[in-house]
Amino acid sequence: MNEHALHQVDEDEIDLKEIFGTLAKHKKKILFFMLLFGVLAALYAYITPNTYSASTTIEIGDQKKGSTGSEDMLMMAMNPGMTNSDTEIEIIKSRYLIAKALKEVNFTHRYYAKYRFKERETYVDSPFEVVLQKGKSLSFNIFPMNAQFYRLEVEGIDPVSLKKWHMEKVFAYGDSVDEEYFDFTLYLKEDRVLNKDTTYRFVVLENQTAIQEIQKSLSVAQTTKQSSILKVSFKDSVALRAQQLTDALSEAYLMQEIQRKTEEASMILAFIDEQLAGINTNLQDSEKNLENFKKKSNMVNLGTKAEGVVAKLSEYEGKLAEASIEEQMLNTLYTQIVEGKNFESISAAGLDLAATGVPALIQKLQEAMLKRRILRADYTAEHPEVKKLSQSIKQSKKVIASTIKTLKLRVSKRKNLLKKTIKEYDALMEALPEKEKIFGGLQRKFVVNEKIYSYLLEKRATTAIAKASTVNKSRIIDKALVPKNPIKPKRKLIVLVGLILGLISGIAFAFLREFMDDRVKEEEDIRKTSSLSLLGSIPFIENEKDDIKVFASPKSVVSEAFRALRTNLQFMSHKDNTTIIAVTSTIGAEGKTTVATNLASIISLTGKKTIILNMDMRKPMLHKRFGLPNNQGMSTLLAGRVKLEEVIQKTKYDNLNIISSGPIPPNPSELIGSDAMEKVIEDLKTVYDTIIFDTPPVGLVTDAMTLMRLSDVSLYVLRSQYSKKSYLGDIQRMAQDHKIDNLSLLLNSVKATKKGYGYGYGYGYGYYEENK
Repeated sequence: MNEHALHQVDEDEIDLKEIFGTLAKHKKKILFFMLLFGVLAALYAYITPNTYSASTTIEIGDQKKGSTGSEDMLMMAMNPGMTNSDTEIEIIKSRYLIAKALKEVNFTHRYYAKYRFKERETYVDSPFEVVLQKGKSLSFNIFPMNAQFYRLEVEGIDPVSLKKWHMEKVFAYGDSVDEEYFDFTLYLKEDRVLNKDTTYRFVVLENQTAIQEIQKSLSVAQTTKQSSILKVSFKDSVALRAQQLTDALSEAYLMQEIQRKTEEASMILAFIDEQLAGINTNLQDSEKNLENFKKKSNMVNLGTKAEGVVAKLSEYEGKLAEASIEEQMLNTLYTQIVEGKNFESISAAGLDLAATGVPALIQKLQEAMLKRRILRADYTAEHPEVKKLSQSIKQSKKVIASTIKTLKLRVSKRKNLLKKTIKEYDALMEALPEKEKIFGGLQRKFVVNEKIYSYLLEKRATTAIAKASTVNKSRIIDKALVPKNPIKPKRKLIVLVGLILGLISGIAFAFLREFMDDRVKEEEDIRKTSSLSLLGSIPFIENEKDDIKVFASPKSVVSEAFRALRTNLQFMSHKDNTTIIAVTSTIGAEGKTTVATNLASIISLTGKKTIILNMDMRKPMLHKRFGLPNNQGMSTLLAGRVKLEEVIQKTKYDNLNIISSGPIPPNPSELIGSDAMEKVIEDLKTVYDTIIFDTPPVGLVTDAMTLMRLSDVSLYVLRSQYSKKSYLGDIQRMAQDHKIDNLSLLLNSVKATKKGYGYGYGYGYGYYEENK
């Protein structure tokens, strides 16, 4: 494997380590997010009411079945390219039909029961019912007090002033509650008791509001693309109501067509009954006149010749009367078609027009008119279905009017022929003797009226039978069943999705936190950003200001880390004489004083004489670590007020001395940069093997720069989870700008992980953790 491949594998391993490291670091937060989202999802799933779906299937009747060939041709001319299913779907979903279904189902009265924080609709299981005269759409809250009384709370908006109003009062069950904004009576159902721990609520919806709700939850679709079967489905929070409304809507769809046909038949029957009343009177009068004449003239029968003439005249006059009635009905039909008057009530049922296809055409036209009227309740005239129906209606009227006009001409010709024949027989009647002529005329009127009466009775019977046997070619195939299981919410799925979203959110938060976190956390952060050498890591020290850890716990991981640091410094400094080490940091609290004291202590344990100089004169801390005074020190020494041997303080540890900072001077920078400072270093070199400077922070003052130039090794301390990554760039530039070649980095206060602590070249301290 070549070097490039090795490098690629190494980078991939590092990336994976970083990813899993980030996840492991934030695992508690990720688990928190999962738990939070899971609980919220479970709560949502619990309080969300169930939704049930009930379905029924309807077969749309084929209106063209049983039609003649000529009728089929007319249908095609009237309805080019028209599909029935789309229109029927829109009709079922229309407000017109839903309003009819609402008369059969108690959809507007909503009863609720709330226990703790979950509210459910009780529907028929409600322990009370309400008769409301005023106050629709208001929400009434009922708080049971005992078996006789309840407390009512209700609020709303005044329609005039638009101000909010609120009312709270106690009423007895069964009492009329007549207030300014509402009027109702609440009745407890027999053997039912309201639970005091449950809050009840009821709302009575406006019809239009209920219709809109139904339209939103109603779906109608073909079972297959070319199928004449429609599936009607309705979703509701109450399973029983979903089934009841679906069935009611299906029944209303079938009944609206039957009702229309029944109304047509009723109109025809009324017309025939009106004609029958007049003909009956004429028949009675003609019969009476004939009987009177027979008595006066002592004539019982006509002669053979006269009898034949009267019979023929009666036959032809009866046919003429029938033709006149037919013409009258055709004229009425033509006027209604052309002028559009009372169009929904017209019918050709009283006419023998089956062979012409006109009755079926009229029925089809009426259906189209009704459908358009229903659709116009929901849509504008520009809606595709409305436009399609309007075009069909226009074409249908034209075809029907033309057909009726032709039929009228035929009837007119038949009437003229009958009139001509009757005129010929009238001439024969005139040639008869006077008594036979009078007798024949009276008998002729009686027979004609009798035939017309029989004709109308026959038509009435036919129409009555048609009315009684009215059926819809559409039919319900499967009625809706009460659904047992809700279609939503899918509670297990909601909780699962919640947990997954929580996991994703937690991971996203973890990586976002890492991305936004500009703190140095581990050695790898330093290696990626800086080319300066890294001497290792120092574990986190609890109570670092109380004890010097390498003396207090010589076998701890902290002590071992400082031993590793000591070794690395020995490799860096090849001098046999005194080694000068400057310990600094960017800002305070990064642990430079802790590092300086423990580093000096671990070096002193090797037998080398070591001294720490507290050069942080502005904020001295070193003397406190050793419990020594700070009356005099570097400030008084560099100012020339004391001698070197007077400021050196011995600690309780062998080979380890310190010089504290002394009183805070007004000019620390000038003192550090003076010739006296160099002389002090030279004098100390003659006595000590290692000199360590505890310098001020680099980011606050420039004193540290001077001391680093005087040092053999400059140790720059960064604190894990505290120092910014941006400091690394500043340190790099500082080293280049000031030509500090001996600068190395040290990561301090690294908290333990399962991998242990790393130092030097990545070796761990797990072996020593038992003694920490």
